[in-house]
Amino acid sequence: MAERTEREVLHHLIDICKDGERGFRSAAEHVNAPALKTLFADLSAQRKQFAEELEPHLHRLGGSADGGSNGAAFHRGWMLLRGFVPARHDHAIVTEAERGEHAALNAYKDALNGMLPPTVTDLVEAQRDAIADANERIHAVEMGDE
Repeated sequence: MAERTEREVLHHLIDICKDGERGFRSAAEHVNAPALKTLFADLSAQRKQFAEELEPHLHRLGGSADGGSNGAAFHRGWMLLRGFVPARHDHAIVTEAERGEHAALNAYKDALNGMLPPTVTDLVEAQRDAIADANERIHAVEMGDE
């Protein structure tokens, strides 16, 4: 696979954040458990903030952010279809949310191991850590620990 430019890496991370924002907002609307609704709404707001924090760095490199990736739109649609399964409705949505978080973590790890402007490394590391924490929180709520 060809090495991505700094601008491409930041653009990809912003897409991931925007996809997460929309995906978590949709998940919050479709789960039944109040704790999951609150968590997903909070994570949607967090991902919006993450994208907003990254956008100035992309603009400095001459790039502009758009609305997210096509693959994530497909994932959100599939998540909602799985969510309509009568048994374990919330469980199906949580499973898809966890899968999305794993994909986001992988994107952040790839960014940190590839081309990334030095001025944004600390921010990307902090966001990666917050995504890892979010994944643990999702799992804890689903398991009834939170």
